[in-house]
Amino acid sequence: MPNNRYYNPKIIASLLKLGAPVVAGNVGLVLMGLIDNAMVGSLGYVPLAAAGISNTVYFIVTIFGIGVLMVFSANIAAEQTQKEAETENLIGASLLINVLVSIFTFVVLLIVYHNFGIFDQTDTVTNAALPYLKLLIYSSWPMFLYLTFKSVSDGHNLTKAAMYATLLALVLNIFLNWVFIFGNLGSAKYGLTGAGYATFVSRSFMALFMLLYCVYHHKIVFYWKTFKTKIYKKHINTLLALGIPSGGQFFFEVSAFAGAAIIAGWIGEHELAAHTVAIQLAAFTYMFASGISVAGMIKTGETWAQKKYQKTLDIGRNTFLLVSIFMAISALIFVLFRIPMVRLFAENNEVVIIASELMILAAFFQFFDGIQAVSLGLLRGMNDTKIPSYITLVVYWAVALPLAYWLGIHTQLAMTGVWIALTLALILASIFLYIRFINITKSQIQQ
Repeated sequence: MPNNRYYNPKIIASLLKLGAPVVAGNVGLVLMGLIDNAMVGSLGYVPLAAAGISNTVYFIVTIFGIGVLMVFSANIAAEQTQKEAETENLIGASLLINVLVSIFTFVVLLIVYHNFGIFDQTDTVTNAALPYLKLLIYSSWPMFLYLTFKSVSDGHNLTKAAMYATLLALVLNIFLNWVFIFGNLGSAKYGLTGAGYATFVSRSFMALFMLLYCVYHHKIVFYWKTFKTKIYKKHINTLLALGIPSGGQFFFEVSAFAGAAIIAGWIGEHELAAHTVAIQLAAFTYMFASGISVAGMIKTGETWAQKKYQKTLDIGRNTFLLVSIFMAISALIFVLFRIPMVRLFAENNEVVIIASELMILAAFFQFFDGIQAVSLGLLRGMNDTKIPSYITLVVYWAVALPLAYWLGIHTQLAMTGVWIALTLALILASIFLYIRFINITKSQIQQ
């Protein structure tokens, strides 16, 4: 039954069961950003632009570490299918790497903070951004801790834990935004800085929630003794060998979009604010693709470790189908409702006009963004991270960034030109990564 290889209800159901909580958790994270922008945007376009550049700089630095941690769940899932006794050493190695990544990221963030002038933003944006960025920097510690324990629970197929943590944190974040941004319940009116306080507290809650879940949940053995005995060198080497290229994948893509935000700031404050709104809305729908890609990564991690190569290919095909349908629907919504969606986050008419134009391009690249996300997730599950990192390096740094700069600064296209460059990179990345997944799985099947 060849058709079942492309559409298998059982595989689709398993992906949705595993991925739906991840999607919900991811949506919760993006909603934090969207709601922050909506509440901050009510203060004016300058705080909105400042929030945009601060988050951009923050993610430029942190995304590498996030990418490193992304491989943990697939490896934990694979280890359980083969050598369950080794799982404790793998978790211990993961926790140690988390500490190292957190320290490295924090130091780099501080260096960037004290050299913020290199981004060449306007004085008004810079002055508003720096206090907020400082709080984001301190929030990196609990964020990385949350991601590590999320990988532990995801690797045990317990994806609901992170969903609960994120959704509860979302409610907490909204409440604290209301208190600190606008000065309610006796608090001072902190404006954009108040959103930073809310973010720090919310992320700390998420980390604490996941820590307690992993320690006390009966299906997860948390191995404190790992730190008292020895952590197997092979696990650290394996995780870093896979994690560093994975971090590179994330960094090359995110840095391209971050570069677009910096270029937007060079063009003007309205353009930066518009980019901030459009990229947040695009990120919202991307979270579905990202969540399903995590499910695909975990499933392929299991089947690849068991050398069930045809099953891996079938999982991939069904994952692509599921994400493609959703992203196509998202694209239609972006086109039809772009103006009212933008007006939720911006009141300035010039910002609304620019952002709504960018939403048309966002609609166009939805499909390709989904294919790219799934391809990277599936390849990660197959422990293939090095070549994909080279692909993302070329398409985003050799194509997207130079083209975005030229079209944005040296032509009349401005922000439209910047987003055309990003769209082209997404198309190229999705094609190359999809082909690689298909070729690797088919070559293993034929052996």
